[in-house]
Formats: sequence, C-alpha cells, structure tokens
Amino acid sequence: MKKTKPYRSEKASVLEYIQVHKGIRIPWHFLVLSFLATLGSTYAGMHIAFFTGDMVDANGNVPTAALVKFALTYLGIGLFAALNYLLTTYAAEHINLGIRVKLWRKIMFVRQSHYDIDGGEELVSRVTTDCDFASKLLVTIVSLLSLAVSVGIYLVRMYKINVTMANATLLLIPISVLVGWGYAKLRFLIAQKTQAMLAKTTTYLVERTKSLPLIKTANAQTEEIENGSECFDEQYKMQLKNGFMEVFYSCLQTAYNILSIAIPFVIGAKLVQDGVIRVGMVIAFYSIAGSVATEATNVINDVGTIRQANGALARVIKTLKLRDEQESSGRTMDEPDQDISFVDVDFSYGEKNVLENISCVIPKNKVTAIVGSNGSGKSTLFKLLDRLYDPCDGEMRFGKINANEYDLHAWRKAFCLVAQGSPLMEGTVRENICYGCERPISDEELLKVVKQARVYDFVSALPDRFETLVAPGGTNFSGGQRQLIAIARAIMNNPDYLLLDEATSNLDATSERVVMEALAELMKGRTTVIIAHSLSAIRSADHVIVLRNGRIEDSGSPKQVLNATDNYLATVMGRRTAKEA
Repeated sequence: MKKTKPYRSEKASVLEYIQVHKGIRIPWHFLVLSFLATLGSTYAGMHIAFFTGDMVDANGNVPTAALVKFALTYLGIGLFAALNYLLTTYAAEHINLGIRVKLWRKIMFVRQSHYDIDGGEELVSRVTTDCDFASKLLVTIVSLLSLAVSVGIYLVRMYKINVTMANATLLLIPISVLVGWGYAKLRFLIAQKTQAMLAKTTTYLVERTKSLPLIKTANAQTEEIENGSECFDEQYKMQLKNGFMEVFYSCLQTAYNILSIAIPFVIGAKLVQDGVIRVGMVIAFYSIAGSVATEATNVINDVGTIRQANGALARVIKTLKLRDEQESSGRTMDEPDQDISFVDVDFSYGEKNVLENISCVIPKNKVTAIVGSNGSGKSTLFKLLDRLYDPCDGEMRFGKINANEYDLHAWRKAFCLVAQGSPLMEGTVRENICYGCERPISDEELLKVVKQARVYDFVSALPDRFETLVAPGGTNFSGGQRQLIAIARAIMNNPDYLLLDEATSNLDATSERVVMEALAELMKGRTTVIIAHSLSAIRSADHVIVLRNGRIEDSGSPKQVLNATDNYLATVMGRRTAKEA
C-alpha cells in the first residue's frame, strides 16, 4: 500500500473565497434575518435574566400577567432559535448546492492529464465532504458576527448592573480567547489531516471493491485485509486524536463555566452583604454571565468551524484552478473528411516518454490498423486522436490544419471510440444507446440502429426490453452484449471517424463473430482506425502503422508491412500467427 504523502496545511485567501462564490446567488436576506434572530434572542434572554432577578426580590409576589409575559418571552427565545436554525440551514445548503454544481461543471472539463495524478475517487471527496464544509464558511462568519454583537450587548448590561463584578468576569475573556485560539488551530490541523485520510480511504475502498474478482482469483484477500486494516488504523488514530482534543477542550470549557458562575456569586454575596446591590440583580448578573459563557463557547466553536471550512474551501479552490481543456471555440467540422497526420509528435506521461518523433498519415475513408507490442504507444495514439491529450511536441493535423484550431466539442462529435470493455452507464439500455446524442431519437431510428448493431435479438428477450435497467458497470450483461450496446451507441452518434481499441479482445468465438458483424456495419463509409491484434485484422486493413517502443517501425500496405516487419510481428503476436497460419 502506498505511503501517505507528507501533509501540507491548505488555506484560502479572501480573494479566492470571493472568486469561488462568484456566480452563486447568496441568500443574503436569509443571512440578515438570521443575524436579527440572534439579536432578538439576545434581547429576550436579557429580559428573562432581569425578570428572574425581579421575581427573587419580589419574595413571591409576582403578578399573573408578569408570569405570562415571562412564559411568552421564553417561547420567543425558542422561536428565535428555531428561525435562526432554519435560516442558516437553508443558506448553507443553498451555497452548498451552488459550489457543488460549479465544481462538478469544472470536473467535466478538467484536462485528462489531471486524472493521471489525482484519481477520480479523490474528486468524489471534493464534491461531497469538502463542499459540505466549505458551504458553512459564510454562514458561520455571519453567526460569529452576531455572537460578537450579542457578547457586546451582554457586557454593556453587566457593567450597568455592577462594575466590580463585570470587571472580574471580564478577566476570564482573555483566557477564553487563548483557549479558543489554541482549540481552533488544533481542530483545523486535525480536521485537514482527517479529510486527507478519509479521501485516501475512499480511494482505496472504491478501487479494491471494483477489483474484488481479481483479488479473489489471485488469492490476495489476506494481503488486502492487511492493507485495509493499515488504512483503517491510520484513520482510527486520527479519530482518537480528534476525540482527545474534544475531551480536553470540554474540560477547559467546564472550568471556564464554573469560574463564570462562581465569580458573580462570590463577589455578589459580598456586595449584597454591604448593601451595594440587591440579590435579584446578582441573579440577573449570574444569568447574563452564563449567557456570555455560552456565547463564548459558541464563538470558539465557530472559529474552529471557520478554520475547518477554510481548509475544505482551499481544496475546492485547488480543483477549480485546474487547467481546463480547450474551450469550445474554433473551426467547425462541417467540411469534407480529410487525412489525419502526425508531424514529429512527442508525448509523455510526466517524465515517461511514450511516443517519440511520430510522423504518419491516417488516410481518409480507409481502414488503418495500428499494431505493436504492449506499451508501444497504441492506446496513447488513440487518446491523441480523440484529443484527450495534446502532443508535448509536434502537431496533429486535419488535412493541412492543426487539430487544435478546431472546436473541441465538434471534433469529438466527429470521432467515436469503441474500446475493449466499453463502459455502460447506470440507466436504461435505451439511454445507454442514445448517450451523447444531441437530438431526439425516435423509436423507429432506435429500432433500425439496434438491428444494425445486432442488439435487437438479446434486448427483445428481456422483460423490459429497451427500458431494462443497466446494473453498475453493466454487470447484468455479458462482455459481448456490452460491446454490442457500445457499437449501437457509436452507430447512433454517426461519427465520421471510428476508433476501435481491441474491441473484440477477450470475447469467445461466438461473441467475437457477432461483434465483428456489427463492426463491419459500423465501419461502412467511415475512416476507421483499429488497434490490431491479429493477422486477419492487419490483412483486412488498407493501411498499417507498426509501433515499436514509441516509434514508428514501419507503415504502408499490409503486404509491405508484413514483409518488412515479419520478425517483429511474429514476436508481437506469435501465438496468433501460429493459430492463423
């Protein structure tokens, strides 16, 4: 199992924060109402404190009307609290929705190279957990401001009751601030590490659950149990640290609350004895001091939440700053088909060179076969053709024009890739066949396409026919059936250029025959590029390109290539050569 990378704390600046929320409709009216609700609760709380003091001084002679007013005031506090909760929850979720949509839109256009560095599973954590935390930042800031105002109001009232008791209570505030600052900083660091660990665990679990058949057949359960246990143990230790921190902070907060209660009573008792203040005012002061202690606790929690949310926001911002693919602007593909040529193309994944000095032509309206050993660069060439990547050096041309001058969306509509194990999306069979189409699909057109793709027979036998739901990964269909559905999708999208990446490998003889019939239908009248893994595929092509260690070994007609590279091809597909000879 990979070692965890050294942890680095992340923070977002104010400018970055503003940029993230640009384009998101912030419910300011709800935030303002939440602020006012907190102040309303503060004023009602002070009224309760003074009323309690008055009842003590009245020795039980309290009018019924006053008691009703007391009860209604308490009810008002409850209503203010409920209103504040509803308003802040709505505001936070509204912001959360805006950030998630913005982040998801970004992910859809992030360059493919990013996924080579940061697995897609980590992006799941960005969209879910990090957006949850990040959306709370603005709401918590508003809450913190309202709490600060409330504490100020409470302190003014405390000084009006008695300066001596207020000064003594005020001495506790620096202690509370110091404790709160340390708690917030520690909480921020632990929360950041916990989130990083959670993202790592999520990535591990998603990857391993997808690979359960491989784990079972390789008898690697024991090894994976150890790897998983190691991952869970790291997360367990982080959760323990978080728990210990919360317990320690709770002890300090309890001590602070005890002192905030003891000071008014100790000093107040002496002042009452000296006749400086009434008992009722001591009770009122005690109630207000208790509110100050509660609000101070909330302030500390809010500061911790703000720092935690800031870290989550920084990770969201990091994703939003990733480089996009080329914007949809440029030349359209509404012109006659052209040859596609690579001119002195180099490409590498990081520091690893995959293609070097590639110069070749893929002729229009012909079938071009690309052949080579594993790691020779065949699939990478397909990714360049589909413009998932750009060449590191050199250029790919459509006719005589650099491919990058063409609108990316239009380019990809003109190409279609049918790969080994083409993925199916969750949804119905119909939705999978029509996936990517930008026009309404009639039942007549669907029927015509599925018959061309040899899908009709096995789908018609299903109880729900084309409305049959596809299980995750298409596991309720065989490999051959999944390939046929992918071919039907390609026919439905009607591309001008077809890319076949070992579309019949790993299929049994019967399935391969059916898929080949469907492919023959699909290839009619289209420029087709196939990754060949058999001599029959090479012989049926019009043009052949042979790759070796990222370089072009030879290219030309099948006869020319087979004669010139016989030894290399025998090494690449020796077993198939023997079978087909």
